[in-house]
Amino acid sequence: MHARTLKRLALLALVTSCLAAQAADGDKIKLLIFSGANNHSWKTTTPVLQKMYEDSGRFTVAVTEDVPNINPAEFAKYDAIVCNYTSYPNVLGHRWPAATEKAFLDYVAAGHGFVLFHAASTAWMDWPEFGDLIGLTWQKDAAGKNISGHGAHHSFAVTITDKDHPVTKGMADFQHVSDELYHRQLLHKTGHVLATAFSSPAMHGSGTNEPMVVVTDFGKGRAFNCAMGHDPKPMGGAGFQALMLRGTEWAATGKVTLPLPADWATLGSTQAEALKVVEPAPAKPAKKPAKAADKNKT
Repeated sequence: MHARTLKRLALLALVTSCLAAQAADGDKIKLLIFSGANNHSWKTTTPVLQKMYEDSGRFTVAVTEDVPNINPAEFAKYDAIVCNYTSYPNVLGHRWPAATEKAFLDYVAAGHGFVLFHAASTAWMDWPEFGDLIGLTWQKDAAGKNISGHGAHHSFAVTITDKDHPVTKGMADFQHVSDELYHRQLLHKTGHVLATAFSSPAMHGSGTNEPMVVVTDFGKGRAFNCAMGHDPKPMGGAGFQALMLRGTEWAATGKVTLPLPADWATLGSTQAEALKVVEPAPAKPAKKPAKAADKNKT
């Protein structure tokens, strides 16, 4: 076979491979992650988020770290936006320009998805339409003092309250990895609760069942709000990842095809009980004995 023919065949194989890869990516859900500012460690959590999505094989991911100055024309390039951004604790006066806010709401209402987790519920606390979109928001009183909060980090049981929703269908109640359990957030009339967790007074909680997963319908679009995920460790839990992956797929498409993981910490299982074990705090060093008084001193 001539060298020229071999080169042509190699080029054809390369082009075919590239086209196949493009076709495969074309079937994936396109995500844009809002990042770049958060009172939690966005520099460690955004990579975890991106890897989780890409490893699932269902999503392609882009990240922006300049949310305040985003060009609203960018929204239309993606099937859903995932928010790991907030200006908290400086929550007032950081809204987008009116044109960007309208473009964002129009984007979701047209049939796209919006996904957020944990502290991102504080992203735009002075934007009422945003609160209605996400369905569950952090609360402050008129003086700016927190009404919402959380107790001590601990592992807690998550109860699936809607077992028929596409995101949670077939999902058993589970033990979540040690995390912050947000309490006293405001549930909007637009929000539909999929899962709750009991905020134990023993852990300085509210003593009530708190919403952990809330969804909303917004025009032809959808929003998915997960209150869990303080840092990379709880974000690595099977429950958090299954909820986020399935919730994101649902927000983007209205359907869920991603399966539940096999390593599910069903309540009462050995895996669940192991998560409940509290690691002992490091022992404090023993105090040095006080020096004996010098009997020769007056």
